Amino acid sequence: MAGAAAVVMVVAVGLGQVDPAGVVIGGGFGLAGLLLGVQARRWQDSDAAGLADRLAADVARAETAAWRGLLGGSDRTIDVPFVHRPAPAHEASGAAGAGTLREVAVYYRRLRPGRMVVTGAPGAGKTVLAVHLMLLLLQDRAPGDAVPVRLPLTGFDPGRHKPEHTLEEWIAAHLTATYQLRRRAATALVAARKILPVLDGLDEMDADPEPGFASRAARALEAVNAYQQGTTKGGIVLTCRTMAYSALEALRVWAQDAARIELQSLDAATAWDFLTSRVTDTVRWEGVLDALVANPAGALARGLSTPWRLTLAATVYEQRDPDTGTHPRHPDELLDPALNTPEKVRDHLLGLFIPSAARAAAGSRGHDPASVRAWLTTLARYLDHNATTGRTLGGQALPSTDIRLDQLWPLADYRWIRVAVTALTVPVTLAVTIVGLVWNPPFPPLLVLLIAPAVLALRAWVRPQIKRSSPMAAPHRLALGVARDVADSFMWSFVFFAFLALLGGFLAGLNAQSELLHGIAIGFLFAPVGVYFSILAEARFWVRVVAGTVTGCAFGLYAWLGSFFELPANGLGSGLRIGVELGLQAGVMAGVAFGAIALFVSGEAGLWYVALLLSTRQGSGRWLPWRLAGFLDWCCNAGLMRPAGIAYQFRHRELQDFLARTVP
Repeated sequence: MAGAAAVVMVVAVGLGQVDPAGVVIGGGFGLAGLLLGVQARRWQDSDAAGLADRLAADVARAETAAWRGLLGGSDRTIDVPFVHRPAPAHEASGAAGAGTLREVAVYYRRLRPGRMVVTGAPGAGKTVLAVHLMLLLLQDRAPGDAVPVRLPLTGFDPGRHKPEHTLEEWIAAHLTATYQLRRRAATALVAARKILPVLDGLDEMDADPEPGFASRAARALEAVNAYQQGTTKGGIVLTCRTMAYSALEALRVWAQDAARIELQSLDAATAWDFLTSRVTDTVRWEGVLDALVANPAGALARGLSTPWRLTLAATVYEQRDPDTGTHPRHPDELLDPALNTPEKVRDHLLGLFIPSAARAAAGSRGHDPASVRAWLTTLARYLDHNATTGRTLGGQALPSTDIRLDQLWPLADYRWIRVAVTALTVPVTLAVTIVGLVWNPPFPPLLVLLIAPAVLALRAWVRPQIKRSSPMAAPHRLALGVARDVADSFMWSFVFFAFLALLGGFLAGLNAQSELLHGIAIGFLFAPVGVYFSILAEARFWVRVVAGTVTGCAFGLYAWLGSFFELPANGLGSGLRIGVELGLQAGVMAGVAFGAIALFVSGEAGLWYVALLLSTRQGSGRWLPWRLAGFLDWCCNAGLMRPAGIAYQFRHRELQDFLARTVP
């Protein structure tokens, strides 16, 4: 900052009131201060305990919102019972024989090591229990303790055998993407084991409900077993459906040194207790409550035997008209003789859930229930198709539960996507070429810009791949992220090249006025280079001082004997004028060029997202809204979707499966 201020002073007040040597010295100290600031930021990023304390507040806030969403906007939980299922071998110590949701934190703290696997039937409440455990641990967390962080396992690909796909690297990447931690800080937290990974959805990693030995789920368990904390296993919490985990356990693959608990089905008495505590008018529910007591093994009782189904029933039949306060539907509909199986009870509730949630959601912005159903059906069928076919693209399995906007384009027909990408890239590239020709710089990038459209179009047609969003872009707002990438690239490119040209003119003019001052300036400019490399080598303070001094003197002496800048300047004022002229020209052209590169490279995922929207109009058979990101956020608020890191998931897998197999 001091160096930039010095240049501004020279331009603003003229050379007569500024000592050139003082400007150079000030700039040198400014650069040194910048390096010290960078080092201070690195020291802050390595403070794992302090980082964990700050992260804990963000996790608690996010998971509290997720917990209420899982409970349908209520705070009433069902005290689901669970039993301990011993592992074939390598069992955690301290596991009791049984427990309930309310005492799960006490149960977990007794385990040595702190490793627990939560299993249960679909809808049994595995995720609710995991989030409940997280909130209890955060509530009683001591400063510096590990922070429980929920990670959807569908985003973990342990079969690639690359460093960025190890469990530790994946956890760090999740912290960076979801909680906006710097990568160095996230890596420090994971390395210090200040993160308690809550790995959600092992059963959702594979299409097969009974994954085999070569499955992604089996590889994930191997990664979990390799997760160490010193001489013992590192703490983890893992959720999985009972069928999938039992299939893996039969193949002698399981989470070692962990206690496995299995959530139990709810009996009619528990369902009765929950409904009476959740509903506002038990008189309306008398028929359902009496049926549960009279026939505890009937279709209705079995259909409401999971927390998810009970939450569905309460959500559908407790909804009230916002103007009159009346209830649009009556619980006695559940007593219809046609609902004579648990599956029919389930489908009846799921069919009513979307219109109920759509009408109840605040700020619906015109999302009528029919459109919501159609849009969600498109997404559900895409995920179901990926699950049943095991589709891959570029060696990467397409998701069966996660919806990421930057990776959603395979939902549309490849041909339409390719045509749309080509139609978007060619005009923009040609427009950049025209700007270059009009400006007429000394070195117009004409050839590169003319070839770029053909290369990009060919890439779109030859080998489609999953496009990843830029780290700078907000994954849930890709269009805005692309625009920000382009603007950032233009701004920083303009500033950098304009500053270089201005600095070159200044030094050339200084050389024309005084070769000694020119050498001193070069010395101060390059001295921080030696300091920087000595910092990277973790050298002592005196070594850094010597390295900076030697580097500065060497470059300064070389510049004194010759010149780094051969611009036609005959004095300091002349050099600055030349620098300003070249700086404006070089800055604008560099900004335009690098902005275009950002559009095609870092913003490439955004282009394919726009192509997806163009290919999913009404009548295409795969209708999606124009404002897809806003719609998915609205679905999260309505309780139809839930955030999963930087992705979205359906509120429950039963809802996704129902939409995929039924006609809107």
